[in-house]
Amino acid sequence: MVLNDVVRNVSLLSMCQALAQTQMVLIFSVTTFIGAALAPVVNLFGVPFSLATLPITLQFTFMTISTLPAALLMKKLGRANGFILFILIGVLGIAVCLIALVYQDFILFCVGSSFFGASAGSNQQFRFAAVDTADKSTRSKAVSLVLAGGVFAGIVGPTLSAWSFDLLAPVIYAGVFAVIISMQIVMVILLLFTNIPPPNETELSGPTSPFWQIASQPKFIVAVMSAMVGYGVMNFVMLATPLFMGSHPGHSFTFPDVNNVIMWHVLGMFVPSFFTGWLIKRYGDINIITAGAIISGISIAVNLTGDSLMHLRIAMALVGLGWNFMFTGGTTLLLQTYKPSEKAKIQGLNDFFVFGTVAVCSLLAGGTYQSVGWNAVNLAAVPLLVLVLVAVIWLRGRRLPIPT
Repeated sequence: MVLNDVVRNVSLLSMCQALAQTQMVLIFSVTTFIGAALAPVVNLFGVPFSLATLPITLQFTFMTISTLPAALLMKKLGRANGFILFILIGVLGIAVCLIALVYQDFILFCVGSSFFGASAGSNQQFRFAAVDTADKSTRSKAVSLVLAGGVFAGIVGPTLSAWSFDLLAPVIYAGVFAVIISMQIVMVILLLFTNIPPPNETELSGPTSPFWQIASQPKFIVAVMSAMVGYGVMNFVMLATPLFMGSHPGHSFTFPDVNNVIMWHVLGMFVPSFFTGWLIKRYGDINIITAGAIISGISIAVNLTGDSLMHLRIAMALVGLGWNFMFTGGTTLLLQTYKPSEKAKIQGLNDFFVFGTVAVCSLLAGGTYQSVGWNAVNLAAVPLLVLVLVAVIWLRGRRLPIPT
């Protein structure tokens, strides 16, 4: 593929990633509040358990379920056609959410969130689509630059949320979902101008290994674990943060305060993407994963040492940076574990494991905070980060020294 095609494809995919992540920022900024307003509180083993984060949990559950079908469908239809089909499912989901807001129907809102989650599952393939257009030496940069599209989400998402949440008053938050639909339409238009290479004969009918053989590789284990823990810890803490800010007795945090914290979080997630690919090429994927786990641990320490707006900004920015290093490093490491003919299956299964973890964490976030408090939410993340560090040490011991 000529350089101009690579640049165009990565640029368009980065813009699609930016719009997809902006939608997620918009969803996160309002869904917890919508859930808190509409959701019932159930009695779980004698303990009141809030279902406020159930819509987000369903989003991640259906995101998880759709990752493998999306990858396999793109193998048959091509990347762009697969993306467009799933985006249209997302349009349907957001339309259902709008109707649910009009009628204040929690169940219907959960249904719409599920459809949107299924659509979002395919969006996770943008980084792999970028790999399809790049050569081996530029893969980590392509992945990193596509993820860098999220910087747009960090800057624009909270502003759009604050501007649109009462745009269609008296139906509060409906304007946010109207903005999301417009973004989904723009994504379809952008994808029509991509020129991503279709699967070649080797990818379609080449030899494949049993999944257990691929999954038993130390590189595969660490790659998947890094992405799972990085995303799971980030999501767990991030979803509990708006609940903490909305119910903290010692501070009067406002909706703009929540948006501001989310903005710093998303910037922490995506601004580093402009140089993460270079860091991985220079220092290696394992070192970047290690740095990510340590940085995420520091974010937990910041949350435990103070609860001011500044503490929350710093902690959420750091957990976003930790996610970026662990997720990008894990994705780059994963590329070394499979043959071209195994690409769709392994990429889809990787995202299934990652977003399955995210779904569980999102379900537990609200209930954990409501039941045992803010400190417990943060402390629960520590063993997972330690597990990644142990896995990295194990992988280092398994790697053979380079002959001299």
